[in-house]
Amino acid sequence: MRLFPFLLLPILIAHGMVLSGIDLSAAWLTMPLPSDHEFALSYGAALIALALLTLLGEVYKATSAVRASFADHSLSLALFVLLLLEFLLWSKAGNSTFFLLLVIALVDVLAGIAVGLAVARRDVGILRE
Repeated sequence: MRLFPFLLLPILIAHGMVLSGIDLSAAWLTMPLPSDHEFALSYGAALIALALLTLLGEVYKATSAVRASFADHSLSLALFVLLLLEFLLWSKAGNSTFFLLLVIALVDVLAGIAVGLAVARRDVGILRE
């Protein structure tokens, strides 16, 4: 479970939805608000919300200094590269939902590096004292 990139979950869901013909901009949930306005949450927006929640789990995983963190960072980078290639080369992935998933994957890679460096710096500081 430690090596499993959590961001893979919303990305696989997005792929399944696109391949089954579901329009990511279609309303998934609608509800009336007290202001007499109807709130509509699209499939794509719900996937972005799920991706942001999984990003929190990814950042938490990056805070532990274990040997498997290098493999975890490598998988996150590979996921980002695959999403980038899909966004650029696959017509069905050329939409705002996939772009935002790509940006979230980039934030995951950069946050993993930054947190990993901070944890390593802290560990080296502890060893020096």
